[in-house]
Amino acid sequence: MIMPLMNAATIIEEIKSLPKKERGKVIEFVKHIPNEETLAAINEPLEKGRSFKSAAELFAALDKEC
Repeated sequence: MIMPLMNAATIIEEIKSLPKKERGKVIEFVKHIPNEETLAAINEPLEKGRSFKSAAELFAALDKEC
């Protein structure tokens, strides 16, 4: 079965019509969808050769950069 395209308002109304337990599942799902900023950070390349043995070492390096 092919579903017709739905706009956001229609989807929201469909979600509102769900039983409470099912609405809860939708809400939990939506809470865990990463936003664009998070996706960009995940895909951002890491600097080669930079690693730290401890948090203190990391913070010391950050202090030197500022």
